[in-house]
Amino acid sequence: MKLLPDGRFRLMMRQVMMITLAWTFVGALDALNIYAVSASEMIGKGTHYQLDKMILVKGFSSLMAGLVSGSILIFFLRERVRHRSFGFALLVNSLIISLINFGLVVVIYRAFLPLDTASLPFFLKSLIFWFFVVFLTIISLHVNEKYGTGVLWKLLLGMYHKPREEERIFMFVDIRSSSTIAERLGHIRFFNLLNDFFRDITKPIIYSEGEVYQYVGDEIVVSWSVEKGLRNFNCLKCFYGMQEAIQKLSGKYQEKYGLVPEFKAGLHGGRVTTGEIGVIKKDIVYSGDVVNTTARIQNQCNQYGVKILLSKYLLNKLQLPPSDFNATRVGIIELKGKKQKLELFTLDLLPDSALRES
Repeated sequence: MKLLPDGRFRLMMRQVMMITLAWTFVGALDALNIYAVSASEMIGKGTHYQLDKMILVKGFSSLMAGLVSGSILIFFLRERVRHRSFGFALLVNSLIISLINFGLVVVIYRAFLPLDTASLPFFLKSLIFWFFVVFLTIISLHVNEKYGTGVLWKLLLGMYHKPREEERIFMFVDIRSSSTIAERLGHIRFFNLLNDFFRDITKPIIYSEGEVYQYVGDEIVVSWSVEKGLRNFNCLKCFYGMQEAIQKLSGKYQEKYGLVPEFKAGLHGGRVTTGEIGVIKKDIVYSGDVVNTTARIQNQCNQYGVKILLSKYLLNKLQLPPSDFNATRVGIIELKGKKQKLELFTLDLLPDSALRES
């Protein structure tokens, strides 16, 4: 997909900017803390302490740390250790980024602050300070990935503490012939296959602004707010991005498992009730006919021999350009307990589509 790399870049840059803003704010607060705790001691020793200058220098060093180290973390380090355990990735990233930040701080402090202010104890405190700032930043990024982009902030604000109605788009993705594959590979190798598959399709989900709602056996459920799902056809770009990702890694799958996993997807949208549920293990849950209907749509892919199905409701919402997609009506399903019937369509991405990579 042509727009997937752009979506990836925008998301990463947004993360870098959020890190930069957060670190600049924290740096300014730390300057105030230093003033409150140790200014009187410094003045008593004859040190000329200027609060405004300290805030500017601390804020500037934090801003540079966010731009430089934040970019290194988001664009380089996280991808290099994503396949390792979270504890390992957390420790390694925290150490590397905090050391880079410390180096930036040393250079900037030496350039703008008096030598008696920027002393060795001062730098040691800065090193410890940056380690914990980076440590908490990486944990926040991990939690944000777990729940989906933007969901952590909504949880902190308590937006899901009480159930609320919202319009969402869902995509159910399921590996074809999973029972046959499991019997052929055995339980351990099949589990490894699922793990590889879910890891390899994660980037298209993230870059299309999707949220992983659930993993259920060999099935993954992806969700979008209606605005994000419709924007730039994100919900469809996610599916085609998944196809592209698995196709590029087909050699790895053939060598490791003797097969390349194929999958099918069903998409639908509508109003659901959203809220936090559980006590020991809290989760965000979506309830309503839309979720069950999307699962049924995905189940119809085998019957019609297609890789993707979506409802007429979602198709009308997307308003797909005929120069990029060819939509074909394939059938109707009846909704349990309702007189309403749902028209189903499959899609083909046209060869000369502007959405394909050049």
